[in-house]
Amino acid sequence: MNDSSENEIRMSPLKFKSLSLESLDEIYPYLKGFKGMSCDYTAGGLLMWIDYFKYQYCVYGDTLFIKSVAEDNLERIAFAQPLGNMPIDKAVALLRQYCQEEGYQLIFSAITEFNLEKFLDLQPRQVYPLKAWCDYVYTMEALSTLSGKKLGKKRNHCNRFISENQDWSFEAIYPNNIIAVRECFAQVCASASDALMAQYEREQVWKVLDRLEYYPFEAMCLKSGDKVVAFSIGEVLNNVLHVHIEKSLRDVNGSAEMVNWQFASYIAHKYPHVEWINRQDDAGDDGLRRAKQSYYPAFLLRKYNVFF
Repeated sequence: MNDSSENEIRMSPLKFKSLSLESLDEIYPYLKGFKGMSCDYTAGGLLMWIDYFKYQYCVYGDTLFIKSVAEDNLERIAFAQPLGNMPIDKAVALLRQYCQEEGYQLIFSAITEFNLEKFLDLQPRQVYPLKAWCDYVYTMEALSTLSGKKLGKKRNHCNRFISENQDWSFEAIYPNNIIAVRECFAQVCASASDALMAQYEREQVWKVLDRLEYYPFEAMCLKSGDKVVAFSIGEVLNNVLHVHIEKSLRDVNGSAEMVNWQFASYIAHKYPHVEWINRQDDAGDDGLRRAKQSYYPAFLLRKYNVFF
């Protein structure tokens, strides 16, 4: 009897289960409490990448624990920063116990620079930066106004779009235009990269468009006449707009710059408290890196793997 009780005490209380869209009501309050600005701790960042990063979750002690794989090594089990009321030292101790029972090394992946110090206080064995996974963060003022000399080329592209599409409009994505949005995305897919991550991302965009009303997203599309030529989907969390999806037709001059500008302007007007725009990482892709750098980010949000 006593032996059984002692065994039960030693067993980890953390029981992880699969993450899904249906889990959103349970986990979203914890995501709202996160102040680190990272796209990894958003509904879109988690739900759109469930299968790729093998996300699972557990709520224990009024704290959200997320289990996945490391961002730079899909073969290694890793954990996100615990979110909630539990002190970080106690949360790490619980995960140490869980990993010992499961035979894993305890690894935290994609810990942001704003939250790294609390992990350093616990004396990890190793810490190293994820250089290809920095989030590009911009000021809302810059992208919503495109003011200043640096963004002059972006303004010129938008002006060209306006001059060549005088019947343009920018509107919310609703059931009455979702077919046109899907047609736009089908055209985008026809000339898209066949890289594995790009293919996965396209599959997730289709899933989001199929069940858009269930996500806590803002979704807008840019039209020329009746035709959708670009669309953008993002999530406002605290004072940050996280842009999860942005697609445009390459053969429509200025559509990419225009949808970027209009979406930022729309959010700035609707949510005046939003100060920052996170346009996520470049995943080491040179084309994405150049595109994101061309908007002159305010800073790159650095992330780290932490080993215990």
